[in-house]
Amino acid sequence: MELPHLNPLPEWKDRLQNIERGEAWKWKQELEIAEAMYNQWREVFGLVMAFVETLPEEEDELLSTKSMIFQNAYIIAPKIMSACGDTLYQIKMENAALIRFNCRQMWEQIAFAALMGTADKEHKKVIEEALNKFRELFRQWVATFKKDDYEDDWGLF
Repeated sequence: MELPHLNPLPEWKDRLQNIERGEAWKWKQELEIAEAMYNQWREVFGLVMAFVETLPEEEDELLSTKSMIFQNAYIIAPKIMSACGDTLYQIKMENAALIRFNCRQMWEQIAFAALMGTADKEHKKVIEEALNKFRELFRQWVATFKKDDYEDDWGLF
């Protein structure tokens, strides 16, 4: 399902312009999975934007459910794009952790809106199915990351 008017995310092909063609073979598997995952995220994103449009307006926009869902949803695509190709393992893992965190936060807001009765539970189910497909691709993608010799100054990755 493509909802172009609700999906301002760029196409994946726009990402490939930033990777030197002669070097892309080194990350072929990672890039193929990342492309599938990114395209799945575009589907999730379109569904989430349509979902948000159905929510009632709230007085404090900064603390509203809509605002929180938007904040979480908009961060995923740039994090996917910035973690692909010739990037340090530490940066890849940091971006992967942020993707997981923001997906979980977004999902909790969506589930809460449905629980409170301000959102359609069927729409929530459709998003959940698309998000589960995204999660499976995410797991495959992270499995392609190769640990490098660079030491993480924070000792996390």
